[in-house]
Amino acid sequence: MNAMTMRAVPDGNGGFRHVPTPFVPQIVPKGGKKKKVVVPDPIITNGEAAAEQLRLLVEALERLHEEKAGIADDISDKLAEAKSNGYDTKAIRAMLTLRRQEKHHRDEFEGILETYKIALGLA
Repeated sequence: MNAMTMRAVPDGNGGFRHVPTPFVPQIVPKGGKKKKVVVPDPIITNGEAAAEQLRLLVEALERLHEEKAGIADDISDKLAEAKSNGYDTKAIRAMLTLRRQEKHHRDEFEGILETYKIALGLA
């Protein structure tokens, strides 16, 4: 698959239009035998299309961050509710962690933990 870039060319009416052009990396010598590939800035090479794509990506990320903050608030509210009902929130968080693990991983961890407890005289 060949990478494409956009190039501005005169349109004959005093303006410019963008045409797709195969991307060819420019090799820039940098002291000695090593060569560095300079990748063009997508905003410059693709113009308005790349700027629009970037704007859409940033807006989508902003929405996701807002949703994430809302979910974090909901989790805090539920933990506060559990605490007001007399539950230990630290234990609830530990149970959530354990429930996310697969049984064989949980069993392996508990075996290692038990071995360490015995070694340290905590069992």
